[in-house]
Amino acid sequence: MPDLDFHPSARTPDLDLQAVDSLQVNRLDPKLLYVTPQQAGLWRKVFLRHSPIHHNPEFARIYRDAFSHGLNSLPPGKILLVGLGCGTGAKELQLFESLRDSGHEVLFAAIDVSPDLVVESVEKLVAAGAVHRRSLVCDLLQSDFLGNWLDRLESDLPRLITFFGLVPNLAPSVVARIFRSVLRPGDTLLVNAHLAPVESDDPNDLASAMQAVLPQYDNPETRAWLAAALDHLGIEDQVDPPEISIGQVESIPAFLAASRWKIRDPFATPLQLFHSLRYTLPLFENMLRREGFRADRLSLTSCRQEAIWSIRHAVVY
Repeated sequence: MPDLDFHPSARTPDLDLQAVDSLQVNRLDPKLLYVTPQQAGLWRKVFLRHSPIHHNPEFARIYRDAFSHGLNSLPPGKILLVGLGCGTGAKELQLFESLRDSGHEVLFAAIDVSPDLVVESVEKLVAAGAVHRRSLVCDLLQSDFLGNWLDRLESDLPRLITFFGLVPNLAPSVVARIFRSVLRPGDTLLVNAHLAPVESDDPNDLASAMQAVLPQYDNPETRAWLAAALDHLGIEDQVDPPEISIGQVESIPAFLAASRWKIRDPFATPLQLFHSLRYTLPLFENMLRREGFRADRLSLTSCRQEAIWSIRHAVVY
């Protein structure tokens, strides 16, 4: 078992309190979808069945291209690779192999709200040859402590941080806050975003693009994963099964999941379970510039459904 630190935000008593707070505002905190082994397993089924990376070679190609291009700006020698929201660690393993093959000595740290996923990620990379000292189980939404934790882990090494698969599930303001928490001058953050595959600025084009992508979210596996969270919270009998729709989050197109309360009181609106944002290229890049980051696009699928960027502070120190 690898050495793990547990932030209070991810400990069970704290999670129980946060679940109550979350329900009081009629929405689920995103981490409540991942915290149990059953939920982590159901999320993995969603990923394996519906993530385009498993069905379209273009989605694997952009990661190979991004990892190749992203290494060009890194200094030689030892580097700290951080899987921020590591999930299963599959992409971090691929990135580690590129780093290793280019002559880097890699120290790896995994950060996620799910202990099972942190352990899985660490074990994959250690088996491939990465060095591991400690990893962190925490709530990424409470991100103010992340920079200090990383500095205590290894303050002198250049840092390459991954943030894969999370931008769609977080509001733009939250994404910017997390980036400010972890990025030091000289750090590199590799980020992907799921995109609405538009060809023009026509609103009808955007609406058609969202409809084309909807089956990736409106499917039995996703609904089972969401229902497991309701079961874990003990409210499955108080709400209807999850429903998926198209809407917006902070003016960004998004897929929204909600369950209607069977009794209207205390809420007249459905319980918000989950959202997945679909930026366009200009929407994402303009958001990052407004927040003070430099975004270099490294790769884009030919179907325009996903891209990867290298993110740094815009200010040169």
